[in-house]
Amino acid sequence: MLRQNPGYKILALLLALFMWFYVTISQRNAVDTQSFTVPVEIRNLAKGYVAAVTPVRVRVLLRGRQAALESPVPAPEAFVDARRARPGVRTVKVAHIVPTDLVLVRAEPTRVRLKVDPIIAKTVRVEANVVGKAPPGYVFGDSLIVPASVTVSGVREAVAQVKHVVVNVDASATDPNSPQTNVLRAVDDAGEMVDGVEISRPQARVTLPVKQVLSYQTVPVALRSEGEPAPGYRVTAAAVNPPTVTIAGDAERLRRVTSIATGVVRIDGATGDIRRLVPLALPDGVTTVSDAKTQVVINIKRQG
Repeated sequence: MLRQNPGYKILALLLALFMWFYVTISQRNAVDTQSFTVPVEIRNLAKGYVAAVTPVRVRVLLRGRQAALESPVPAPEAFVDARRARPGVRTVKVAHIVPTDLVLVRAEPTRVRLKVDPIIAKTVRVEANVVGKAPPGYVFGDSLIVPASVTVSGVREAVAQVKHVVVNVDASATDPNSPQTNVLRAVDDAGEMVDGVEISRPQARVTLPVKQVLSYQTVPVALRSEGEPAPGYRVTAAAVNPPTVTIAGDAERLRRVTSIATGVVRIDGATGDIRRLVPLALPDGVTTVSDAKTQVVINIKRQG
């Protein structure tokens, strides 16, 4: 019958299209639930403070039409109000903002740990970290750094770790006497970069003058240590490798140098051997022909 009557074919096609549109629209308008993982923001924090939350994300369950759940606009938000927060740690409630056509069913967790720290600052002198060596027969003069000092800021624990602010200067530059501009880094006693601090200037300009040396001299390396091992322990031996270093500089200046000391190695409370690569404490105007660091080994044993 359908083959004989094209009208029935058209009617059947229209009916199928109608049913498809009906089902699709019904599904998109059907009410459903869906979960989202949302980052927790910190809002209204007073100037001079930094804050962090744990956990940093929460899971929210929203209910609404399927079409709205597929790509909610705007996206759901989670935040804590730090308007009255003071230094310390406390548990605070998480607030939420969801699109008007969706409903918040549940949020987990409902409270998070808020840690607030005051921002402190200190002024630190900028030091040049020379990468490479001077050409044979030459020595570096005192570097000129602009700015000479910077302000380091952050939470107390991080700022306390900063012992130096350094800027690298490349000794292999075509003309070392020309200024170089490089990034500043805040480092600790071991020369490791300290995270979580800000430096008031991102870069410094360094001029590393080079001048010809007049003399060379080989002198012993003297180990410099401070502190005492833990009770019941003692230092049984100490050595540096290499035991001597060849230095270069003005002849009159070198005549006054009888040894080169290492950087201070602290042994407070030590209960075992200490092995460390430490820099040499070179006098002004004196440089080394070889490496400016030495390997220190201090043997510590239990008494008795």
